[in-house]
Amino acid sequence: MVFYLKYRPQKLADLDLVEVRESLDELVKSGKVPHALLFAGPRGTGKTSAARILAKAVNCLTNKGKGEPCNRCSICQAITDGSALDLIEIDAASNRGIDDVRSLREKIKLSPAVAKFKVYIIDEVHMLTAEAFNALLKTLEEPPEHAIFILCTTAPEKLPETILSRCSQFNFRKARVGEVVSSLKRVVRGEKLKVEKGVLETIAKSVDGSFRDGIKILDQLALSGKKVSLGQAQKILGQIETLSPAKLFTFLSSRDTAGAIKEIGRIMEAGADLADYTQKILDQLRLALLAKIGVENNHKIEGVESLEELKELIRLFSEASEKLARTPIPQLPLELAVVEWSFKSPQGGVGKTKKATKNNPASSSANPQVNPRTTVPSRTTSTSRTTAASKSKLSFDQVKNHWPEVLAGVKPLNHSVEALLRATRPVQLDGTFLVIEVFYRFHKEQLEMEKCRRIVEEVAEKVIGAPVKLKCILGEKKAPQPARPVNQPASPGKQGLGEKESEEQDVIKAAEEIFGTDAN
Repeated sequence: MVFYLKYRPQKLADLDLVEVRESLDELVKSGKVPHALLFAGPRGTGKTSAARILAKAVNCLTNKGKGEPCNRCSICQAITDGSALDLIEIDAASNRGIDDVRSLREKIKLSPAVAKFKVYIIDEVHMLTAEAFNALLKTLEEPPEHAIFILCTTAPEKLPETILSRCSQFNFRKARVGEVVSSLKRVVRGEKLKVEKGVLETIAKSVDGSFRDGIKILDQLALSGKKVSLGQAQKILGQIETLSPAKLFTFLSSRDTAGAIKEIGRIMEAGADLADYTQKILDQLRLALLAKIGVENNHKIEGVESLEELKELIRLFSEASEKLARTPIPQLPLELAVVEWSFKSPQGGVGKTKKATKNNPASSSANPQVNPRTTVPSRTTSTSRTTAASKSKLSFDQVKNHWPEVLAGVKPLNHSVEALLRATRPVQLDGTFLVIEVFYRFHKEQLEMEKCRRIVEEVAEKVIGAPVKLKCILGEKKAPQPARPVNQPASPGKQGLGEKESEEQDVIKAAEEIFGTDAN
């Protein structure tokens, strides 16, 4: 068993954050544990471990729910080994919809199987949808007497005020170096490791206040034997440093799309956890944002100067973080975030990558070139054309005739959007709404995102000479089937694939078009 799970805290006294340990100890001894608690703080600081300990404490048969769990009774042992029926742990990143919460609300009515309380631990609760939060709120307003909710989150600011107001909040801060060292010593004693002086301190300084990361590094060092030298630790930490987001930020600051995507590929090949990697990106961006507004000490990301740029990067990678658990191509959400960022100008709006600018030296943000044959009209010309076109009714035929020019205009601004548009067709003009038929759900979802929709609408207005709004409808792709002899077997491909497998192939095909690579 990995060290992190083997040496997970099992009682309140094992919690290394002093404030959390003391607060929970007082709460348990009072015998008045509220029905809704919120554990908020950075990753790796012991939130879910503390939640499991609290679940044991309120249900322990020995202390009668008013002190340290004994870890010997049947309920304590069941919670420790993960077999307790009355402890329900939910990952909100994977179960974030209203149907998941409705199912929870139905099951919560049932009395506990064995324990006094049914304890629900909802991890990363900020990932729930707005509808799911509304459904959860109804349960928190009138919880059954036998139920306790412990909500865990790294982003409490994303929770609705209505949820926050119904929870008793416990804040988990980043661990200090001495606290991380203390947790590492517990592992060293348990495994009878011989650790050279300075090793534990070196590890503790490198993990940015995360107990979990510190123990993972010690676990990796112990693979080579019971003796751990300072040289080994420095070597491992040097390798870990190569998986930091610093190189990615360099490519992002210069809008080097290819370089940034290759860096994500390198991180993948190195076996890094993309969720952890994305969290590190967001941690660095947050510190830079706080430094920009004077809250934190000086912390900056070279090439990202403005507050708006930092906010945009945080938005893009927050969206990517939410999608990581639901995509069939692990790195795709990060790659899409890079693509969108790279094609934005530093002032906001749509821009070009370094490569595109180099190939079109005459282009500028005021009058960008769409392709060697088509130039987007200047602001003055576009305005006059729009005004003139607005006076006369815009016909669908006009839009349809200019559609190839729209595609040509979109391509140099964002080739991924153009790749998606090539698999669509305009079908109707409903007032100012241009309705296009999309044949794959993945394509539709991407084109309906504000970033993609805005690009298409801006280019369409300049090419057609009148403002239009994009609307996507999902159509059924009908490809003609060529006749074949009766005895000839069907061709390979999607034959026999179920809906899920077929959809995954569509996603992969889209990814290949977007990035010009073989997604397999």
